[in-house]
Amino acid sequence: MMDGSRMSLKDLTIDCLLRIFDYCSEGDLLSLCRADQALEYIIEAYYFYPLAYDLLLCGHRNNPRIEKRNRRRLTNYERIEVSRNWVSGTYFERPYFHHAQMFPTKLCLEADFLYITHACYLRKYRRASCDALHRRFDEEIYTSAQTDISDFVKKNETIFAGRVCGSCFHYDTDSMVMTEQRMHPANEYLYCVDFVKDLYATSTDHCCRLWQRAEEFGMTHFDQVMNLPHAFRSLELSSDGQWLYGGLYTDDGRQALRAVHVESGEELVFSSKTMSIYDLKLKDDQVIFTANFDSTFRMFDRRVDRDVAIWDDPFDSSFYSLEYDGLHAVLAGTNRHARVNLYDIRMKKYVQLYFPGRTRNHNGLSPVYSLACDSQYMFVATDHNLRVFDFKASCGLRRDYSNIVYKRSDN
Repeated sequence: MMDGSRMSLKDLTIDCLLRIFDYCSEGDLLSLCRADQALEYIIEAYYFYPLAYDLLLCGHRNNPRIEKRNRRRLTNYERIEVSRNWVSGTYFERPYFHHAQMFPTKLCLEADFLYITHACYLRKYRRASCDALHRRFDEEIYTSAQTDISDFVKKNETIFAGRVCGSCFHYDTDSMVMTEQRMHPANEYLYCVDFVKDLYATSTDHCCRLWQRAEEFGMTHFDQVMNLPHAFRSLELSSDGQWLYGGLYTDDGRQALRAVHVESGEELVFSSKTMSIYDLKLKDDQVIFTANFDSTFRMFDRRVDRDVAIWDDPFDSSFYSLEYDGLHAVLAGTNRHARVNLYDIRMKKYVQLYFPGRTRNHNGLSPVYSLACDSQYMFVATDHNLRVFDFKASCGLRRDYSNIVYKRSDN
C-alpha cells in the first residue's frame, strides 16, 4: 500500500477469504476460529454452514424434525464432526436402567425429556447437560391397571397410551388429568395407538378402531366412530387426520400396507410387496417408510403406488423399528443382537451398522423394540435395558462396519 501500512486478513472481502479458506486444512480453519472472533463468524456462517446443509442426522436444510429433539443447537462445525462420527461408527456407549424381567420398551424423545415405558409404568427422565440422561426419573405416570404398556404417543402436552389388555389412558401433562377407558376386549392384544387432535386410533391382533374424544361435565370419554377388520401391527394418522396408514401383521397376498380414509371409510390396498410390517413412519403426506418381516426396509410413494426404494438387511434379519431425522437419514432396528442400521435414502446401501456391546447382565441378543435419536445421541430399547450411543464424545471408539459384509464375502 502507498502509505506503507500492512493489509490485515480481515481487510479482505468475504469472497476472497472463502477462496483462501479452500486451501486451508480443517485444523487451520479451527485455529483461525480460535484466533479471532470475526474470522470465526465468517468461517462458521460462510464456510461450514453450506457444508452442514445436508448432513446425515445433523443437516439443517428446512429445519428438519430432528432439530426439535436436540438438547442444544450445534455449531455448524459440530454438525460436521458429529455426522462424521455417525458415518464412521465412532461413539461412546453406556447402558441404562437394567431390568431382569424381559419386556418390550417404547421411547419418546424430546429436547428436555425422554419418556420410557417400564412394564405398566411410563417414566419421564430429564436430559442432562453433561450426560445423556439423569438416572432417576422426574415423574412416573401410571393408573390402577397393572398390565404392560404396549405403545404410547406424546404430542405437545398430551400422552395417549395403550396396554396389552386393551385398555388405554389419556394424560394431560399440564393439568395432570388422567382418563382410562377400555377400548378392546381383554382377550385381544393391543399393538399400537396414535392420535391427531381429537381423533384417536387403536389396533389389536383382531381389529382396528377409530375414536372421537369428547368432554362432558368435565369428564373425558372416547366414542367409537369406526371399526376395521384389520390387525395393524403399526399405524399412523396423517397430519390432517384425513387418512389412517397401517401395516398388517400378516397378509398372504403380500400387500400388507393399507390406507383408510377416515370420513368415508374407503380403503386403499397399496402395491408394496411385503407380507408383514412391524413399524411404519410417514416421511411426508405421500411417502411412507416401512420396517418389514421379510428383512427389507422400504420407501413407498403413494403417488406412483409402488416401492421407490428397497434396502435389504445384510444379515437377513427382520426390521423391528424405525427412526427418521426428517431429511435423509433413517435408523432401522433389527430383530437380532440389538443391531441398528443407518441408511441414507439417497444411496442403495446401508451407511453404517451399530452393534451394542455386551454387558454382564445382557448378552445383546435382543430385538430393537424402539428407537429414538437427536443429532448427538441414539437411544436403543432392548428387552433388558436402554442403550445410549453418544456420537459427540471425545473419548468415542471407532467401530466401522460399513463394509463388513463385503469383507466377509471376499474371504
